[in-house]
Amino acid sequence: MKTLLRPTLVRRIVSALLIAFVLAWCAVAAHTYLGFRARLQSNTGLQQAGRGLSNALADIRRDDLAASAVQITAQQLNATRRHGGQLPGDLLFQLRSAQGRVLFTSPEIADASLRGKSDHVVDISLNGQAYWLFASHPGPWQLWMAEPQVSTQWVLRWVFDSLALPFLVAFPFALIPVWVAAARGLGPLRSLGRAIAQRRTGDLSPLGFAPRYAELAPLVTALDAMLLQLRGTVARERSFVHDAAHELRTPLAVISAQAHVMSRTVDPHEREQATLNLQQAVARGSHLVQQLLELATLDGAANAPAQFVDVADLTRQHLAQAMSHATGQNVELILEAPDSLTLALPVNLYESVLRNLLDNAVKYAGGAGEVTLTLVLLDGALQLTVADRGPGIPANEHALVFERFYRGTDAPASGTGLGLAIVRQACLRVGGSIALHDRRGGGCAFVATMPATVPAGAVQSGW
Repeated sequence: MKTLLRPTLVRRIVSALLIAFVLAWCAVAAHTYLGFRARLQSNTGLQQAGRGLSNALADIRRDDLAASAVQITAQQLNATRRHGGQLPGDLLFQLRSAQGRVLFTSPEIADASLRGKSDHVVDISLNGQAYWLFASHPGPWQLWMAEPQVSTQWVLRWVFDSLALPFLVAFPFALIPVWVAAARGLGPLRSLGRAIAQRRTGDLSPLGFAPRYAELAPLVTALDAMLLQLRGTVARERSFVHDAAHELRTPLAVISAQAHVMSRTVDPHEREQATLNLQQAVARGSHLVQQLLELATLDGAANAPAQFVDVADLTRQHLAQAMSHATGQNVELILEAPDSLTLALPVNLYESVLRNLLDNAVKYAGGAGEVTLTLVLLDGALQLTVADRGPGIPANEHALVFERFYRGTDAPASGTGLGLAIVRQACLRVGGSIALHDRRGGGCAFVATMPATVPAGAVQSGW
């Protein structure tokens, strides 16, 4: 039952055709009804018949000939009227001489007192039925013609009866070709579906499907583009897994080697050195795993919700936590920011950007003096600049440093090569950006831009 009720394109096309036929029938019916009703209201047919008979009577002078002319006309018009079947009832006629003597009359109006202005139509009631009465005085004669008035219901029924059958006969002749064309037109789409279903699992190569119809070309192009993106994603994930395994191999090897030394040596100095090496390897491995998890979270998470936070105060808290490590590296941390800067942004993503940029700057600026952090609200976006006086980065490596596991060829410090990749991914997640600039006098500056919202009526202070 569910299969029968499931929407299909063929059924939709047929339904659209049916609706179009119904609307067309309604339009034609309305046009026919209004036109027919207008003709009846204007009494065009009654006036034409009355004037034609009046013109014929104008040249007749004998009573018997005039009566015969009216009688013959009445018989012919009513025979035509009955044969056509369009209008109900007969036309009624009455002819009188100039002295008022009745020369010919229909039985229904034999005793009626007929009055009317010549060459005009008026409404009258005869035996409880409404009529249109046309009066004329051609020559020596007085002529009256009466036509039964028709109701709106009768006109509507006549319109329906006259139009329903032609439309019912025409509908199958329009439906069948459309049905066949739609069913056959969907054949290439079914062929495309079969081609996709028959592909091997993991096959992300282009479809190689040449659609015959132009309407399918955008779909095939979009599918090939999606497969291309998937191939790129899979290739990056494989490279990521390979690089992660390679990076984890070193600390794991060190841990294994130092554990072996600790289990075999009895020399206290060697055990102490092995313990120190083991702790460093564990710390490096833990840091690498933490960054891998952070990067995986950024890759798969939905957009983080924004919340209001004092960014200046939050940044000062992170600087306080990093102060001891920076001091150990002979690096001074400097913050240039207002006393208060309340904005709405994804806090966890901002903290990720700040933490990784700060760690990177302290690591590569060791012994070089200072690392300066600057917070600026510019054109509805928060701009965080982290500048150091380290060795700098060659211009040809500016784009490469944001790739995963990339470390500069002349980098003096060891690292995982993931920190800047995390920064870029976090910025992109919120629609921001990250840029790298060389500093005059040595070192480099990373500029992270993240969209932010200022609270209504808020006043930032402290510059």
